[in-house]
Amino acid sequence: MRHHAAERVPQSDICPAASVSRRFAAAGRRTISLRRELFAAVKHMASPNNPDEGTPPVRQVPVVPRPPAPPAAAVPQPQPTAAVAPAARPSRVGLLGGLLRNTPAWAVSMLVHVIVLLAMALIVTEPPKPDKPRLITASAPEVEENFEEFEEQMELDQAIVPEQQMAEAVTLPQDTVVQDVEVVTNANDLDAAQVAVDVVDVTAQFGAASDLLATAGTAGGSAAGFGGRTSSAMQSDMVRSAGGDPVLVSRSVEDAITFFRQHQHPDGGWSFDCKNTPGCQGQCDNPKHNTCLKDRVAATALALWPMLAKGYTHKGVGEFGKHKQSIEQGLAFLGQNVIEGKGKAFHKGGNMYSQALAAVVLSEAYGMTQDSRLQMPAQLAIDYIMEGQDPVGGGWRYTPKQPGDTSAFAWQVVALKSANMSYMRVNPLVIRKAVGFLDSVASDDGAAYGYTDASTPAPARNAAGLLCRVFMGWKSDNDALRRGAIKLAKQGPTGDIYYTYYATQVLFHMQKQLPAEWMAWQKAMTDMLARAQAKEGHQKGSYFKGMEGGHAAEAAGRLYVTSMATMTMEVYFKIGVMYSKESADDFVE
Repeated sequence: MRHHAAERVPQSDICPAASVSRRFAAAGRRTISLRRELFAAVKHMASPNNPDEGTPPVRQVPVVPRPPAPPAAAVPQPQPTAAVAPAARPSRVGLLGGLLRNTPAWAVSMLVHVIVLLAMALIVTEPPKPDKPRLITASAPEVEENFEEFEEQMELDQAIVPEQQMAEAVTLPQDTVVQDVEVVTNANDLDAAQVAVDVVDVTAQFGAASDLLATAGTAGGSAAGFGGRTSSAMQSDMVRSAGGDPVLVSRSVEDAITFFRQHQHPDGGWSFDCKNTPGCQGQCDNPKHNTCLKDRVAATALALWPMLAKGYTHKGVGEFGKHKQSIEQGLAFLGQNVIEGKGKAFHKGGNMYSQALAAVVLSEAYGMTQDSRLQMPAQLAIDYIMEGQDPVGGGWRYTPKQPGDTSAFAWQVVALKSANMSYMRVNPLVIRKAVGFLDSVASDDGAAYGYTDASTPAPARNAAGLLCRVFMGWKSDNDALRRGAIKLAKQGPTGDIYYTYYATQVLFHMQKQLPAEWMAWQKAMTDMLARAQAKEGHQKGSYFKGMEGGHAAEAAGRLYVTSMATMTMEVYFKIGVMYSKESADDFVE
C-alpha cells in the first residue's frame, strides 16, 4: 500500500511533457507483457503433453467375456472400462493448437505483431495541456529608482559615486610638477586629436554636436569639439568671421590670464580672497564680503577655465605651453579635492555651483589632452552631478537632490555638455529629466524662464534657460528660441556680467538667423568689456569696476568678474566649437 500511495502524484504537480512520457512508458511495458503471455500461450498449446488440447477418440477394444460362474457364487465385480467417447469433437483449443502446428513461423510472428499494434492503437493518451500564459514583470532600475531624501550637507562616508580602485588613478600632487605619461589611444580616440589645417569655416570643420540629449549615453559626443582652440591663426579666423576684432580679443584675454597667474597660491589653487596671495597681498580690494571667500574650488576653476578656452593646457607645446606649469598645478588642486571627496569637489563654503565649475574644467582639460590621469577625477565629478539631480523635478540647486533653480541648473548642464564633448559618460536619463525641469520653469512657450517656477522670468534667467535649450536639442529655427534671442538683443549687453555671459552665447548661436542682432550685440559687448578692463597697475587685465552690481559680483569679487568677462570675450572660439552649422543641423526636437 505504501508503494501505491507513493505513486499517487497530483496531476497538477506533473508537467504535461513528463505525464505523456510516463504514459507511453507504461503502455510499452504492458505491450511487452502481452507479447510474452501470448507467446507462452502459443507454446503451451502447441506442446504434445498439453492436457487442455482435448482427448482424441479412443479405439474400440473387443472385450472377451469370462466363462460364466455359477449363479450363486457369481459376485459382480466392477469391470474397468475405457472412457470411450462417442466420436467426441475436437475442442477449440485443440483446433487452435493444430492450426498453429501447421502454420509457418513467420505467419505466427506476423499475427502476433498485428495484435500488438492493434492493442497499442487502442491505448488513448491524454494530449499535453498547453502552458498557461505567464506574466513577467520587470522594472527599469534607472528609471524607477528609490531615491532618498536629500540632506543639507552630504557626508563623505555617503559617497554618491561607487567605490573604485583609486590606485589605478594617478592622484595629481598639490605642490609638485606631474611627470608626463604616455597616453595610449585607440581608433575611436583619433577623432579627438588636435588638427591644424587651413580652412575657411573652421567651426563647421571642428564643431561638435550640440544636441546633448541626442548624444548623451554614447562614448562622448560625436566629436571631441575642442579643435578650434588649437591654433592662434584659427582663432583669429573665427573671430574675424563672426565680425569681431582678433587683436582686441587676443590682447584682452592675455592680460586677464596674466592677472590670474599673479594670484595663484603656492598649493596650485586660487581664492576669491586675494589678501593672502603672495602675488597680491591685499592690493585687490574685492570682494568686500565674506560670502564665498572659503570656496577655493570654485575660485580655482574660474581661473583655469579661461586659460583652457584660449587653448592653453598642461600638455601644450609651443605657444600653447607657456602656462603649462600653472595649469598643471591648478588641475592637481582640483583633482586632489575630487579624489579625496570621492566625486564631491567642494567643502565648507562651496555648493553645487562649485561642483559644476570643477567638473567643467577637469572635463575640458581631459578632452583637450586625453591625459589618462584626469579621466577618473573628471568622471567622478560628473557622476556626482548626475546623482545629485533632483529625482522629482530634474533640477539642481545648492545641495544634492534639492529642488532646482534655473541658475544652478544652467551650470550643471554646461558641465554635462563639456563631459559629453570630452568622451565621458553622460546618462541620457539625466538629460531627459533636465528637460522636464526646463519645461516647469518656462513661460511664453519657452521664450522666457523663471527661477524655481515659471512666474518670475528675468533677463539673466531667460538667457540661461535658452542656452540650456540649445545644448539639449532646440534647432536654431525654433520659434521660441528666436523670439527669446530677439528680446535679449533688444536689451543689449549690461554691466551684469552673469547675464551678458549667457546672452552672448545665445546670440552667437543665432548669428546666422539674426545676423543684424548679433553684429550689434558683439560690437556693444566688446566695446563695453574693453572699457571696463583695468589697463595698468597690479590689477591690469582684471574686471570689476562698472560690473560690481551684477549677479554675485560683490560676493565673489574681482576674480569671478574677470573670469566671466574673459570667457564672454572668448565666445568666438570657446563656444563657437559647439555651435557650428554642422552641429546645429544635428539637433533633434
